[in-house]
This record gives sequence, C-alpha cells and structure tokens, in this order.
Amino acid sequence: MKKSLSFIVGLMLLLFTVQRCSSNPVALSQIPPKQCCFEFLSGAIPRRNIASISTTDSRCSEPALVITTVKNKEFCVRQSSTWAQKVYEEALNFQI
Repeated sequence: MKKSLSFIVGLMLLLFTVQRCSSNPVALSQIPPKQCCFEFLSGAIPRRNIASISTTDSRCSEPALVITTVKNKEFCVRQSSTWAQKVYEEALNFQI
C-alpha cells in the first residue's frame, strides 16, 4: 500500500511538472511588448541628432521606429516614413 501511494504521488508530481512546462510557451506569448508607439512625430529629425534607431515589437498594433536622440530623448516615427526608413537602413549597414 505504501509503495503504491508513493508511486501515485510521484506520478502526479511528474504529470504536474509536464503540464506546467508545456504551458510556458503560451504564458510567454502573453507577455506584453516592451515598447509600442501610440503617438508619432510628424516631422523629421536631422541625422546628426540621432544616436540610435530601432523597430517596435511585431506584436504592436502599429509598426514604428523608435529614434533616440543624442540628448537621450525618444521619438516614435511611423515605419512608412521615407526619411526614417533611410536612417534605419543606414543604421543596419553602418551601425549608428
């Protein structure tokens, strides 16, 4: 009796562990993106003032570029913006 009870408890712990491990990918996909843009800059930022540029998470409702200036200010720009696309492509090629 004692061995079968230990076996059942061990089996339950194993099944619980397997269930928890298999549910992790679902839980990770529910973590919200770190940064999304909801307001966008309408003008252009001079290239000399840009320290870095990156894209927002693909899970954001609006694809955007996040520009950090040399004064450490961040601005969101729509990915469809021609000037921002050029700066982003330069950054990929030359690493700003």
